[in-house]
Amino acid sequence: MICGRANDLRNVADAVLGSMRLHEIPATPDNYALWYEYHAGSNVNLCRTIDAIISNRLGFDEKTLNDLHASFFDLAREKRAVRDTSKRVVGMLQEIVSLVSCVQEDTKEFGSAICNLASAATFERTIEELRKLIEDLVSESQRMAGRSEYVVVRMQESAEKIKTLEQSLEDALREAALDALTGLANRRSFDMSMRRLAGDAMNSGDELSLLMIDIDHFKSVNDTWGHQVGDLVLRYMGICLKQCVHGDDVVARYGGEEFAILLPRTDCSSAAIVGENIRQFLLREPCRIEAVAGMAPVTVSIGAANYYPGEALSDWIARADQALYTAKQEGRDCVRSASCVNSQFA
Repeated sequence: MICGRANDLRNVADAVLGSMRLHEIPATPDNYALWYEYHAGSNVNLCRTIDAIISNRLGFDEKTLNDLHASFFDLAREKRAVRDTSKRVVGMLQEIVSLVSCVQEDTKEFGSAICNLASAATFERTIEELRKLIEDLVSESQRMAGRSEYVVVRMQESAEKIKTLEQSLEDALREAALDALTGLANRRSFDMSMRRLAGDAMNSGDELSLLMIDIDHFKSVNDTWGHQVGDLVLRYMGICLKQCVHGDDVVARYGGEEFAILLPRTDCSSAAIVGENIRQFLLREPCRIEAVAGMAPVTVSIGAANYYPGEALSDWIARADQALYTAKQEGRDCVRSASCVNSQFA
């Protein structure tokens, strides 16, 4: 049985490597995990999505691979956190039920003992018999009190464990909402924040804007210096973006070398100013990687777009993406805002 299982694992591993070679996919841990899950067949929705990409000959560029990993593996992390915590909660409930049963049994025994003592008690007793009756009553009462103290302590311990479980679950869910490389919100978490903030903006009438940010010439960084250096650049970008926002702003790694920022209560012109502040920050605080000499400064192209109440979120993203594309066309390392002249929401 073990040997058969080992053979199955080898077959899956061989299939993974074959697919990665066929589709020219970089051999990163995330990519390997993605294709291992695909060939193992344990995630039906992932299999269907990859099959659709293959059948439509869309290819697997870095953005597609990152989006797949964010969509399926971050959700899997959340489900795993909930499942593991549920198991531990069930264990705690079983402990508490056992304690309650113990109390009930002890109470029943105590009641029986008291009844027996009461039935044996008469007004015509010798001093020795009365002393024995009192000793027995004290003994039973102390035994019950001792058991009660034990149960109280155990219940307090259980309450502390449950509190710890609650915090552990919150920590796990928070981690599942983050991009593992940069520590920013991941794509799934970003999508949820976008829906929530768009709803808030529709109800309140407040402004809401979006920045789409792309690292210039990032592919050449990976091609020239390798993916490890590329990862360092992505981490650096995450740190910089965190320092350039505040309050309720939501910063996320959107996919690959692309980032996104949601800016509540901010109109498009103010969002463009935030984008320009980010661009200037990168010029003042250039990325320095000691192991790499001669790497060009990291710059970004940024597209800004404000949200129109009732607008489809995909259209909002598309307008910000178009502004980003304009920034790329106009030489990179600049900020451009979406035009709303032709928008039905203008």
